Amino acid sequence: RRLGITQGALSRIESGSLGLDDSGLKRLTGVLNYPASFFRQKRLVYGLGLVEVFHRKRQSVGIKALDKVYSLIDIRTNEISKMLKGVELGAVDVPCFNLEDYDGDASEIARMVKAKWRIPHGPVQNVTACFERARGIVVPFDFEHNSIDAISHWLPILPPIVFINKYIPSDRLRFTLAHELGHIVMHQKSPTSEIEKEANKFAAEFLMPERDIRPYLADLSIEKLASLKPYWKVAMSALLKRAVDLGEISDRHGRTLWMQLSKSGYKIREPMELDIPTETPTLLKELIKVYIDDMDYDMADLAQLLNLFEDEVLSVYLDKSDHQTLVLKEVDNILRNHQNP
Repeated sequence: RRLGITQGALSRIESGSLGLDDSGLKRLTGVLNYPASFFRQKRLVYGLGLVEVFHRKRQSVGIKALDKVYSLIDIRTNEISKMLKGVELGAVDVPCFNLEDYDGDASEIARMVKAKWRIPHGPVQNVTACFERARGIVVPFDFEHNSIDAISHWLPILPPIVFINKYIPSDRLRFTLAHELGHIVMHQKSPTSEIEKEANKFAAEFLMPERDIRPYLADLSIEKLASLKPYWKVAMSALLKRAVDLGEISDRHGRTLWMQLSKSGYKIREPMELDIPTETPTLLKELIKVYIDDMDYDMADLAQLLNLFEDEVLSVYLDKSDHQTLVLKEVDNILRNHQNP
């Protein structure tokens, strides 16, 4: 209605069988808040990969909502691809393993990844930093749905990218990122019907390695779980499940502790005083900083590069310091032009 066309015409425009004249394109840019250049892009649009197909099946989110999420992720991925064309990120050091070569043992693959990245024994201090050192990109993302924690993909021309829910607590973020790393490492070529269980097993071993954590899991209580959380940097619930899975406590003892967690409200929200410091991704910010500091891009340049309006560049990609730098550049340019007309 806002475009002044019929649903049938809109459908033909979306499918590419009908074009838009200049006035129609101008109306479209106003309705959707994207510049005309956004709609004139010529690029490959990638569909769902194998892992994403399984992810789509397991989510309780409706198909239309998921379509919107995947479309926005496609847009963000294209923008990141544009930025990477002008900057040398370095070689990706994220390995791929075939589960069949390891008898389907996701824990063994988690140990292989940690060995490759030379991660010390004990708790992983910063999962995000480990992934970014291997040149994976973590993108904080608003899924508009609490039931989606993250979606990852690895396109042929790009490093692996994890879009992670920006609103989840840090302990859940760490486990979610380790879970998505498991998908990236194990399921790119041959996902199984058990990919979620395998990714969870990978994450558990990655964050709570069996050899290191066993001595900590004996004689568990709610108080002990609370004391272990800041050290291992995982949720109390994750520690409890690990103890049950490793047989360090009985199923009966585990059920008792689960009920105590539930009664205390800790299954919904664990005590705030036990919150783990937030892990902040830096690689994408560093990429943008290269354009601002080294390539002397201003806001208009970034908007043109990404085929966005400036307000979206600001809200999606720039933090306060980046914005201040760009404002100072614009003021400096104005002063120079005033002095040298």
